[in-house]
Amino acid sequence: MTISYIRPIVPETAPGNARCASARIAGQPLPLIAIPVSPPPRLSNVLYSVATVDERGRVADRQMAAALNWTTATRLSIREHHGLLAVAADPHGVFKLTRQGHVRLPADARRAGRLSTGDRVLLVAHLDHKTITVFPPVALDQLVLPVLPGGEDQ
Repeated sequence: MTISYIRPIVPETAPGNARCASARIAGQPLPLIAIPVSPPPRLSNVLYSVATVDERGRVADRQMAAALNWTTATRLSIREHHGLLAVAADPHGVFKLTRQGHVRLPADARRAGRLSTGDRVLLVAHLDHKTITVFPPVALDQLVLPVLPGGEDQ
């Protein structure tokens, strides 16, 4: 069994950059770019989860529904918007949570979101809006691949 290691990225001294070369020889630290010390504040009214879609369209994550105070009596609407599925409490909605408290995505919604059995989805609950947004793998690809090294080439 061969173990391969990822080589560290070590910047080369640019040809003709006497300042960097002289700083290295003198034992002084090289100049660095400024990196913010603290990240921006996190949104506390948003919850994230990853769940699997089963063969009946159920998304097994009860924490989201519980955080939104949804019960098995809560009526829900499910709409597709730009490839995402938005689930919201709606007194005129035709859907409900399952007896186990899971969101069930109907076949039409799964087709609209290009979801298949076994797909992992990102669930985003926005507590202020009382909604859950379902990000299918295709939507995650569009968000993530462009920012990964070499992602645009794939």
